[in-house]
Amino acid sequence: MTELAFTVAGSLAVLVGIGWLGLQIKPEPFPPRPQRTGQLDTVGMPDGLPEPVERHFRTIFGERVPEIETAVVRARADFKVKGLWTPMRFESYHAAGRAFVRDMQITWFRLPALRGSDSYIDDSGSLKISGLVNMSETGMRMDQGENLAMWGEAPFTTPSVVVLDPQVRWEPVDADSVRLIVPFGEREETLRVEFDPDTGLMSSMSGMRYQEQERTKTPWRAEYSRWETVHGIKVPHRNTAMWEDEGEPYIVLDLDGVEYNVDVSEEIP
Repeated sequence: MTELAFTVAGSLAVLVGIGWLGLQIKPEPFPPRPQRTGQLDTVGMPDGLPEPVERHFRTIFGERVPEIETAVVRARADFKVKGLWTPMRFESYHAAGRAFVRDMQITWFRLPALRGSDSYIDDSGSLKISGLVNMSETGMRMDQGENLAMWGEAPFTTPSVVVLDPQVRWEPVDADSVRLIVPFGEREETLRVEFDPDTGLMSSMSGMRYQEQERTKTPWRAEYSRWETVHGIKVPHRNTAMWEDEGEPYIVLDLDGVEYNVDVSEEIP
């Protein structure tokens, strides 16, 4: 009996070790989009922006703002699922300030173990997961959460939307932070945006967001770093998001590539 118990325990340890090892191997990135970014039209920097906002956008754009209407983003990430860090890759499609769709895969030994998609289209948010687990979520809380996710990801998806969209407003707070007011259907949401005092670049965006189907909102925060130039625009290649009451990120995302003003009509109606 003792020998059998040791054999079973050893076998379980091997299986656990193999399972753990499969989650340490990062997936390959999604292949690049065949259609690539062309020449981007530009307009002048809008007047009346708070000083830290204007400083940031002059740093990432220069003197003129590119008109970005759509984007396709490829990234890989470490994503926490029920306390367990898992490797993920995704490709997302964006219509600036209006909608997004993201196709995701959580992988094991680079093979898809879970597939999922989340989206915000026509003021409605949704999340669908299939594979080892199947689930689907919609509703008012998902609408609000996905809307905030869309604006929180704007610095690396459609960065000009927050200065060119007439529905977006900036309100000064102090030398290194402002309030960002964005549309949410017929309503509005408010985010706090902070800027690095040394570089002038945006460092974080935070607000109150519904977490899944919780009845009350939770403080949520996105942080941006590793700014690198893509198609003449500085974008953050390392991005994290966290629920502030947990004190650590639930996702650490590294950008693989982005293409602007490409056709996303098949993904976003």
